[in-house]
Amino acid sequence: MQTGVIDEPLGIDQDDKLGVQEYADALFQFITDAQTPMTIGIQGDWGSGKTSLMNQMWFKFNNPQLTTLKAKQIWINTWEHSLLKTPQEALVSIISNIIKSLSEDLDTNRQLAIRETASKVLQGAFRIGASLTAGVEGANVVKEFFGDDQHDNSIASLRRSLNELIEEVSARKYDRFVIYIDDLDRLEPANAVEILELLKNIFNIKHCVFLLAIDYNVVVKGLAKKFGTLTKENRWEYDAFFHKIIQLTFQMPISNYDIGNYLSSLLHDTGFVKEGELDQKDLSTLIQETIGGNPRSIKRLVNNIALNKIFISVKDKRNEQTNAPADPKVEK
Repeated sequence: MQTGVIDEPLGIDQDDKLGVQEYADALFQFITDAQTPMTIGIQGDWGSGKTSLMNQMWFKFNNPQLTTLKAKQIWINTWEHSLLKTPQEALVSIISNIIKSLSEDLDTNRQLAIRETASKVLQGAFRIGASLTAGVEGANVVKEFFGDDQHDNSIASLRRSLNELIEEVSARKYDRFVIYIDDLDRLEPANAVEILELLKNIFNIKHCVFLLAIDYNVVVKGLAKKFGTLTKENRWEYDAFFHKIIQLTFQMPISNYDIGNYLSSLLHDTGFVKEGELDQKDLSTLIQETIGGNPRSIKRLVNNIALNKIFISVKDKRNEQTNAPADPKVEK
């Protein structure tokens, strides 16, 4: 028995209580067979289970009983990389992490050579963060990094370096590279959009599948400054932004979650009910008609119930001294 539940994504080997395993299996098969480069947007509200789904992908690719594909997996938490950084600096941090992870299978001398080359390319990006507010000078730095394909510090040069690194590592060990970009919806909407725009320049890399966890509503807020408030007339501009980045949209199947099983399991774990005490169908109906099926909202509900359960216990102990304790079932 436990007091409350933690708000953490489903672990890579934990039992699926929401009943989304078939969706996870289908997505896994798509990633396994897809032509590359491929960028997949895992879309859903904050707390809808995007990270849990990506955890399942990680587990599947690490399980030799599920696939013969040799996959190199890299997990990027954009929230951690964006702390106290501009979006441009966050991008540099993300790319540096990807390069470090990709090169770790090579010998030490080769790793050092690759990172030194990447460092030279990324120096321009580091200067962007310090120069964006400097008027014309800031604009020149941006042009330097994202402009001329022939410029040593251009994004095209960075993409070429990444492609060469991928080809080298692939030839030695791996069939596919799966790169997870998580927690974009924890960023300021404008920053999330800017990081997405910067990242799209490096997504076109052979052998790579990128999985982006995205809350569409966050991106819409971030695009409002560029396109204006979302309307029927300008929706195509919003859609075009996604289509330029993402080749497959995977919408979290929240309407098909097994809410009754999920909530019943949490209530049992916290000792509020015994096995089978509540009808799962009734629980599902109650939740769908009240707080909705977002797993994070359900966990918050269970924590409130767990606290109330403790309060009832304390109250009953006091009542024992003066009155008969209340019926536990009525209290529930």
